[in-house]
Amino acid sequence: MLSAVAAGGAGAAWVSFLEPRWFQLTHTHIPLSGIKPKKILHLSDLHVSDGMAPSDLMAGLAAGLREKPDLICLTGDYITYSHSFDADGLKNLLREAAGSAPTYAVMGNHDGLRQPSGLDSPAPLIELMAPTGVRVLENSALVHDDLNIVGVADLWSDNYRPEQAFAKIDSSKPSVVLSHNPDSKAGMFDYPWNVMLAGHTHGGQARIPGLACNWAPVKDKRFLAGLYGWEGKQLFITRGLGSPGLVRAFCRPEVSILHLG
Repeated sequence: MLSAVAAGGAGAAWVSFLEPRWFQLTHTHIPLSGIKPKKILHLSDLHVSDGMAPSDLMAGLAAGLREKPDLICLTGDYITYSHSFDADGLKNLLREAAGSAPTYAVMGNHDGLRQPSGLDSPAPLIELMAPTGVRVLENSALVHDDLNIVGVADLWSDNYRPEQAFAKIDSSKPSVVLSHNPDSKAGMFDYPWNVMLAGHTHGGQARIPGLACNWAPVKDKRFLAGLYGWEGKQLFITRGLGSPGLVRAFCRPEVSILHLG
């Protein structure tokens, strides 16, 4: 009986304390012709209001910054709830990223903050992020060196407009799309992009070895974590840096270094 209790306690400590803090640095090569080789730090799903504090997540960010990325891409869900989160800590985390390399971001399905009108909108969080130096791409695009960076609003929001995001891209350059939810790929099939970076799935977050991860919050459950080919395009999904509810099981939080080119 005591041994069972001890085992249960050890298991609970593992999934709620140890694994959420055991950041895994991964390296992935993504072939892309027509550009100079680039190193991208891709982070997603910080969820600072429901899980790890910004000060704890800083260790994961620091591991990525030690790789000296050429640019940083953030793919949403910086918070979970719109109340009781460490706004200054989040800004410090984002400022640290943007002070190290050009940093581009999109918003996730949890990133709507309550406005005076009573409506949830990402606008207040975008405003909070503005002084950090992070460039938020909300259905917009820019050219970084020899590459288009295209950002779309979250698929589950009322503002998902890929036609607006792609309206003024430089068609002579390859395009990397930042999108929180990888299911958005279907709605962007006809647009000229080469690589999509996404999060949202948390890689499953709590995995049971040998079982399919049917609880992941996406329709297309073929694509949960890692690099995939899809209809002549490439899709990379990171497992996320944060751990909502402080839970991780057989699915470590990820610091993704992408070698593009």
